[in-house]
Order: sequence, then C-alpha cells, then structure tokens
Amino acid sequence: MDLLGILQELQCRLGFHDFRVIEVTYGFGDAGDVEKVECRRCGTTMVREQSPRD
Repeated sequence: MDLLGILQELQCRLGFHDFRVIEVTYGFGDAGDVEKVECRRCGTTMVREQSPRD
C-alpha cells in the first residue's frame, strides 16, 4: 500500500471524511433540510440535518 492510501485511511479513521452529497430533502417551516452524504474514500454513508435559516 502506498503512503497516500495510508494517510487517506488514517484521515477517515480520525473522522475527517471526504463527503459528497447523494440526496437532499428540503424542509419548510421549523423543519430543516436533510442531506444524505457518502465518503468518497471509505464509503461511509451518513445523514445530516441542516437547521432552518432565519
């Protein structure tokens, strides 16, 4: 394994992912937006909730 691959794996293990947005659901009123994101390096999928902007 090369040095760049080792460093990228270490970043993901430490929580520094390289996310890309897969899906966005917009909310109205008090509900915020919901984003489904995936890490380009390790493939971890997470859901993030964005608070509404005032």
